[in-house]
Amino acid sequence: MVAIVLTALLMSVGLAIDSGQLYFAHRAMQEAADAAAYAGAVVLYQPGGTQLLAFSAAANDASLNGFSDPTQITIRQPVDAPFNNASYVEVIITQSVRTSLIPQQSGLTKVTVSGIAGAEPLNNGYAIMALDRGNTINAFMNGPTGQIHLTGGGILVNSTGTPAATNNITNMANFTIAAPYGTDVSGTAAGTWPTTGSGLRTGQPQQPDPFAGYIKPSTAGLSVNPPTIHGGTTSVSGIYTAQLSNTSLCTGTYILKAGMGGGIDIDTTAPCDGKVFLFNTSANYPSSGGACGAFSASGNHPITINAMTTGTYAGLLFYQDPACTNDAVFNGTAFSLTSTGTIYVPNAKFQITGQATITGGQIVAKTVDTQNGQVTINFTAGDSAQPKLPRLAR
Repeated sequence: MVAIVLTALLMSVGLAIDSGQLYFAHRAMQEAADAAAYAGAVVLYQPGGTQLLAFSAAANDASLNGFSDPTQITIRQPVDAPFNNASYVEVIITQSVRTSLIPQQSGLTKVTVSGIAGAEPLNNGYAIMALDRGNTINAFMNGPTGQIHLTGGGILVNSTGTPAATNNITNMANFTIAAPYGTDVSGTAAGTWPTTGSGLRTGQPQQPDPFAGYIKPSTAGLSVNPPTIHGGTTSVSGIYTAQLSNTSLCTGTYILKAGMGGGIDIDTTAPCDGKVFLFNTSANYPSSGGACGAFSASGNHPITINAMTTGTYAGLLFYQDPACTNDAVFNGTAFSLTSTGTIYVPNAKFQITGQATITGGQIVAKTVDTQNGQVTINFTAGDSAQPKLPRLAR
């Protein structure tokens, strides 16, 4: 009886040990698969990151955790929806686990794990972002007769100032934020704010700049002050050393070394599609130094432009070099800016004076002063540069 009971106890202990070994192996393999998939997602997140480069990064990460045998690891594009596209990486690890109780059965005791990660556009919930992280007073400011209407996102004010944001509007019907979004302020706020969605929330955590990782465009292949087309009315992609104004835009990347004024329109006549990326920078770019031109317009010189919908800068319409501190100013009762895409001015103010009208996809600047202007933003994936962020999907 003792021998029988002892045998049963030993078997129970052995099974517990074997189960623990299997659990430990499964956990270690799952962590390795997740880490490798995430390493691939980080590559996809970076501008210019391809799925092939992501596969290589995933393989390198897996080898650091001891999984380099091609019979044990498979790296591929996922086959299950909604992850079955080039924005995701799947890592599958299969290994025979040698247990203590019956080590000869290791060939039968196979453990398989899978990790999926990707980089996909993320709506961060803010149609207007004032990025200043200091204690700036009125990093966001709206005047008494201003009009702001936002859908798909609210307002972020990173400043810890007192007040960091002020809304002096006299008719709240002119300031609407569609639910479920609201206004998040790190410091305090003055005035009256919309109560839709999350309403006004002060003392909120500061948020990172969603576009801080965007690379500056290359000058390779771009001509300096290229000749116009379509009878001299349309400027093509290139590097401009004089202010770009009173012209139509064709397609592609425009590097502006002297800024941009009004009178800008789009040209969709072949070979143009009217979708552009504008980079405002200094006179010496890509070298450092030199003066920066202003991105501003006033009077009766409206601007109508659209962002690219594919490529590295999809949805990012205007990007001002962080080295430039020129304010983006739009002024005039008859001036209007109609656009798709994000306007990104990381180290300067975005300002509307007079009663200028802005209709677009997103405004991201160090500070935002709408004064008595009219701002209408539809913050959606098609109208803004919602940045890609790496994440574990499954």
